[in-house]
Amino acid sequence: MKYALVALILAGLGAQASALDLHGLKPDEVAVWAAPVEGGPPLASHRADEPVNPASTMKLLTGWAALNRLGPDYRWKTALLSAAPVEGGALKGDLYWLGGGDPRFDNGNLLSLLYSLRLRGIRQLDGRLLLDKRAFGKVGGADDFDDDAGRAFVVGPDAHLVNLKVAWLTFYRDGQSARVVLDPPLAGVEVRSELKPGGAEPCPDVRRFVSIVNDGRHVSVAGSLPQACDGQRAYVNVLEHDEFAGQDFAALWQALGGVGPLRVERGTAPAGARELATWQSQPLSVALADINKYSNNTMARTLFLTLGREAGGEDDTAAAAERVLRDELRHRGIADADALQLENGSGLSRRERVTARLLGEVLLDAARGPFAGEFIASLPIAATDGTLKKRFADLGPRLRMKTGTLDDVKALAGYWQAADGRRLAIVAIVNGPRAKSSGPALDALVSDLALSFNTAAMRPSAKP
Repeated sequence: MKYALVALILAGLGAQASALDLHGLKPDEVAVWAAPVEGGPPLASHRADEPVNPASTMKLLTGWAALNRLGPDYRWKTALLSAAPVEGGALKGDLYWLGGGDPRFDNGNLLSLLYSLRLRGIRQLDGRLLLDKRAFGKVGGADDFDDDAGRAFVVGPDAHLVNLKVAWLTFYRDGQSARVVLDPPLAGVEVRSELKPGGAEPCPDVRRFVSIVNDGRHVSVAGSLPQACDGQRAYVNVLEHDEFAGQDFAALWQALGGVGPLRVERGTAPAGARELATWQSQPLSVALADINKYSNNTMARTLFLTLGREAGGEDDTAAAAERVLRDELRHRGIADADALQLENGSGLSRRERVTARLLGEVLLDAARGPFAGEFIASLPIAATDGTLKKRFADLGPRLRMKTGTLDDVKALAGYWQAADGRRLAIVAIVNGPRAKSSGPALDALVSDLALSFNTAAMRPSAKP
């Protein structure tokens, strides 16, 4: 694909873009800022100080602050505690599950935690399972997404987030029968199946052949299942956080041969409770890659809250997280503009606002800082992975950018690396009713900036 180059006026020692080919975008619906990481004036600045909704490019601010404040090796801890004695393989009292707010905590991790409990010699829980949710106080919200209720991308954060609060439907073709199984087998979710065996056609995605209707407690599945769909899976968002965590715990505990608990409630572990089993997460850098490459809102919001918790914000964790992020901007010498508005730090927001310049300055600071490798590695690679897997085939892996999409928002922010190794930080954000169809124009604009940077870098006057 060929793109028109950005018209540049070179002046003095730096290059400043005086005109941009907006590829059909209206001047008042796009904000652009781009500058060399290795130093020099901005190469492009169009409405760079106008507050705009960044959609998921807001995750870059949260991830940058988390790396600086917590470090790339920060890990979340999940623990099972009790003050009750163990007699004959039975815990003679309540078990407390101290949720750590681990954004990547899944069924495999929970199974490992429960296996540690079994290794201790406990097979029966005679008391209650009490969810200790002290990790997060107020978690903030994501207003005006009621029409998306039940979809996985709007699942909120929680101290006991497990499997991103989704269960899996696994489809089987056994001979001439077709069936579906819920994994884990949650007691509060009923699966109704009207599946029929299908033919011999290929099955790239089981959802092409089955319909799934889900209200959170009842999942109805119907369709004709080809033989090639045997073993394929689809996820469903079911139950509320406490119910999901409690029923998931019980299902996996029983799978390990355990008995109990009596019931699941909330409670705070007493000071004298001892640790019976613990799970430590993989490092923050691994979570950050999941957040940015796949634009995971739930995980990003959980990371945002972790910033607040580590700053002592037990009562209002979301407010504490905002204070941390703004303080980090000031500490790093980045203007804490009045235009910056935060709701949950993930970009799943109708209210969050940032300027292209502020977001760009964060990119510059991240690329020049001690955790540049971890930060840049977390971004989708053009034509390779994540949300850029099918975009920018002409530019390839020298381009790494975070994407952002909402109703009326389309955004890109990240880095281009020229052939000589120099890097350009780029921010381009479209706001307006035409944003949904602006993808090709936005990609063309970013490509122009990248190719123009290459051209400028090859000029004799360009600094090495």
